[in-house]
Amino acid sequence: MIAQCLISFGSNLGDRSDLIASAARRVADSSMVQPSCPLKTSRLFETPPIGGPGGQEPFLNAIGLFDTQASARDILVLLQEIEQDLGRQRRQRWDARSIDLDVVLHGELVGGGSGLIVPHPRYTARQFVLQPACDVAAGLRDPRFGWTLQRLTEHLSAGVPSLALVGGDWNIRQQICDQLSEEYGIRTFAAEPGTQPIGVVANAPVSPRGAVVESDAESLASMRESGEPIVATDQPWVASYLPSLPELDSGETDLATVPRLIARLQRTTAQTRWPAPHQMWPAGWGWPEYRLEIDDIQWAVREVVSALDSMRCPVTPITDDGRWWQ
Repeated sequence: MIAQCLISFGSNLGDRSDLIASAARRVADSSMVQPSCPLKTSRLFETPPIGGPGGQEPFLNAIGLFDTQASARDILVLLQEIEQDLGRQRRQRWDARSIDLDVVLHGELVGGGSGLIVPHPRYTARQFVLQPACDVAAGLRDPRFGWTLQRLTEHLSAGVPSLALVGGDWNIRQQICDQLSEEYGIRTFAAEPGTQPIGVVANAPVSPRGAVVESDAESLASMRESGEPIVATDQPWVASYLPSLPELDSGETDLATVPRLIARLQRTTAQTRWPAPHQMWPAGWGWPEYRLEIDDIQWAVREVVSALDSMRCPVTPITDDGRWWQ
């Protein structure tokens, strides 16, 4: 079966232009790319580094789209081989890198395991992925919640950068919010104390009563909690609970009191921890989402800050078209 595959390119170490162009040529020349629909690339964009060690150079970013009969895992293997050949060293997350290649979307595939998750679990917060993607795949839909990439980009740009934390228990979510407020001055909204944690059975969310949740609507309903009312603000905010959400096709999704993304808390194991991409629930919630590891609370706090920054980072085109690698 032929699938449309969306991949991301990034570089902020060494000769960025040459490295990212070399990577694009390697992908274009691969037998995994269907000749009937060869690699199509966005303009090249420059974006500031977000998170990670200081002193990094700006990134060059681009998005590629092509048809393929290869599996998402085969595409990932190809991208990792290219990374290795071009000198990438995986030292720590958010570190400078000579080349960074990821599978973002692969047809209607949702899910994965150790080594591969599709859709990419954090692309929904990244303007440096979404804005270039709109050059070549504005009408492509995320298979989990059905929005086009154009609609998702507009949603992320509307309102203010914001996240609603779900999963885990009240203490963990509130601890994250307290640190966000105390260390970074981010506005937070608290849930009522004593709310029950949401468990997981076979990678499916379960309600406080222990029943496995079957549908997106039931998933959202089981996670929704009461808490401090969210008020309109022009500053980023994080809620330690999931407030009521409007219908996905409603104009109310752009309101400042509506979270841009749901951030689902997840603990990891030694087998699923970085540098392997991380496991994520195979079923969606019917709302744009972001996965957040909570093994290290301080690290999770920085990840939330990075996600909020990614929602509003400047994304500047530096080429007029997508022929920068040809």
